[in-house]
Amino acid sequence: TGGSTRWETTLIPSSTPEDNVFSQLATDATFSLDGVQVSRSGNTITDIMTGIELTLNADVSGDIALSTSRSNSQIKQTVEDTIASLNEFKDEIDRLTYVDIEGEGNGPLTLETSATMLKSNFKRLAIEPLQGFGSSAIYISQLGIKTNSEGQYYLDEAIFEKTLTNNPEYFAALKDDNISSSTSSATVSKSSITEIPSGRYTVDYDGSNWKFGDTILSSDGAGTFTSTTYPGLRIETIDASPAQFDVYVGKSFASKISDLMSDTLADDSSLKSAETAYQNLSEDINERLEKLDLREELISTRYTEQFGAMESAMTQFNSTKTMLENFIEAWKKQK
Repeated sequence: TGGSTRWETTLIPSSTPEDNVFSQLATDATFSLDGVQVSRSGNTITDIMTGIELTLNADVSGDIALSTSRSNSQIKQTVEDTIASLNEFKDEIDRLTYVDIEGEGNGPLTLETSATMLKSNFKRLAIEPLQGFGSSAIYISQLGIKTNSEGQYYLDEAIFEKTLTNNPEYFAALKDDNISSSTSSATVSKSSITEIPSGRYTVDYDGSNWKFGDTILSSDGAGTFTSTTYPGLRIETIDASPAQFDVYVGKSFASKISDLMSDTLADDSSLKSAETAYQNLSEDINERLEKLDLREELISTRYTEQFGAMESAMTQFNSTKTMLENFIEAWKKQK
């Protein structure tokens, strides 16, 4: 700022050369991104969006729309990582619920209903459509994620390349939750704790109320809409009374897997209840075994005492027998 960063101009004729020095004042790059004020010392910013480098080339006063996309190699790596995770979980749940028809090699949770239910829910996730990422549902099979005859997941290269060419935006449904609108004149946002079922919602005025799907919206009359049904939902439009448009709310495949794991490990889940039941059963068995051990010890002590008493009695009997025999022998000699 100043000094070495100043610049000079030359006035011709140079009648007043001492006045030809100007100072250039350096200022931070300041802008707003999705309503968040950002200020950085340089024009190249790398720390506001993971993996994105933003370079400011000009000073503008209006809004600028930014769009980003992943490289093809990153997309393929995401798909391959997803497949690896799916197979890892599948192998583990198969091991736990394995049924050995011919022997006694059953898995530890073979007869556990909650584990079987988890296995079923996991399989269902792989075939359910991903809603809320546009006008059409997305299936992970469209992304090239297929299963073979043994149920193992693998990458179908041909399907993957076809979708990557024709509908690359589909791959966002693997990792990124979505909330967007069908028109550039409307922006949609929600809080991180606002839960809205995945799907497409039409925003329209029915003559009496503004509607978000089947629910009523509140309008401030200036193009901002909120919802009491879904607190945290906010829709902003350029027009105070916009034409009908759609809002898409989508939960990614990764989020669905995460929800499945959270539900499975929740305190009120069937698997957690089964774990508690097994723990109580184990404690009951251990208590019974301890009682059996104590009983065995008492019986052993009792038998030892009885054996000692019997052995003592036998010794006494033998002594008495010897005494009687000696007495009889002495009595015979007296005759």
